Amino acid sequence: MNLDIVFEVIRQRWKQSVMIVLLATISTAAVLLLQKPYFRSSAIFTAANPNLGDRSNIYRTEFWEQYFYYGGEFDNDRLMAIARSEEMCRFMVDSFDLIKHYKINATGERAKYLADVEYKENVRVHKNEFGHIKVNVWDTDKQLAAAIANTIVKRVNEKSVVAVNSMKVEILQKLQRDFNAQKDSLSETETALQTSSGSFLTARREGLIQQLNEKEKLIEQFNTSVNNVSALFTIEEALPAFKKDKPKVLAGILMAAVVSFVFSVFLLLLMEWRSHNKNS
Repeated sequence: MNLDIVFEVIRQRWKQSVMIVLLATISTAAVLLLQKPYFRSSAIFTAANPNLGDRSNIYRTEFWEQYFYYGGEFDNDRLMAIARSEEMCRFMVDSFDLIKHYKINATGERAKYLADVEYKENVRVHKNEFGHIKVNVWDTDKQLAAAIANTIVKRVNEKSVVAVNSMKVEILQKLQRDFNAQKDSLSETETALQTSSGSFLTARREGLIQQLNEKEKLIEQFNTSVNNVSALFTIEEALPAFKKDKPKVLAGILMAAVVSFVFSVFLLLLMEWRSHNKNS
């Protein structure tokens, strides 16, 4: 398209273009100014090494092997999946009574669904440029935004600790069952030794005692490893924002002005083209 034609059309119909731009800009400004201000609060955390609270780390006597305090990428992915989970969403909706806060008029399952949708629109969990997990929460209440972000971090830690401890408890229960079975075997062997003696029974008795001592030590270690060692490190706690984050009124007005001007140019070119075709 020849730019001279475009400039000529703008020169001849600039008043119409200005009217379109003004109308769009004023309308956009009115809509943005009428919207409620949203404040953003952010919390940042990263995964801790899952082995920090494990028996292999607690009871190790040789320190030649370096244990890093921070977890790896897969540990962060696991924690981020918890933060993004549907269970987390529903927990936060119920904990902060967000159905009432979001002023949802529906009832029952419909109200829960709408609160779920709005919560997900106002919460974003992602990795920042350093690979740490960042929780952004937007809300019209700056205090509530910070509280939600910090509670998400706390809940992620609790869920992760419970999951790890549950696996350890299952192992502990298996060890306890084995210990009880071996203890019963020892009792039977000692009863047999009272009526008859033999190298086989004596060796079996000594072997069972050794196994029971090792098993008992292992049970004590696993009992210690079932603990509340944090699954994450909080790098930044969420604080109430000083100013609103959105809507960005100035940016929105400028964008509306640019888009409306481009639209007006195309509209004027179309009008000029149709007028030229009618005359010809």
